[in-house]
Amino acid sequence: AAISSWRDISQITFEDGDRYLLANLIYCEAGGEPYEGQVAVGAVVINRLLSSRYPDTLSGVVYQPWQFSPAASGRLALALASNKATASCSQAADEAMSGFSNVGNCVYFRTPIEGLTGIQIGGHIFY
Repeated sequence: AAISSWRDISQITFEDGDRYLLANLIYCEAGGEPYEGQVAVGAVVINRLLSSRYPDTLSGVVYQPWQFSPAASGRLALALASNKATASCSQAADEAMSGFSNVGNCVYFRTPIEGLTGIQIGGHIFY
């Protein structure tokens, strides 16, 4: 297996609209979660952006096939069309885009299942 390399957040150039996209993805994935869970979802997206194993643009990460269900289901498109992101989702996006992570280098999250270990925040396990 290939070893992944990690970039520093200072090496990332965000594109116009990335904050809007991330805030709305956070809304779809964790809008009903505590703020810490919203930040954690944002951190997972940014961690993927920092890892050489994933696309090197935020939109590439968000729309990578079979990764974020709201992107595949059309739910994210609906949220983007009317900016459903709450103030806390936008603030969480800002924190994540500044390089803050409350889940270390985790690149996955999901609802808890038997045998899955990781960092639990609200209704998600981050691993």
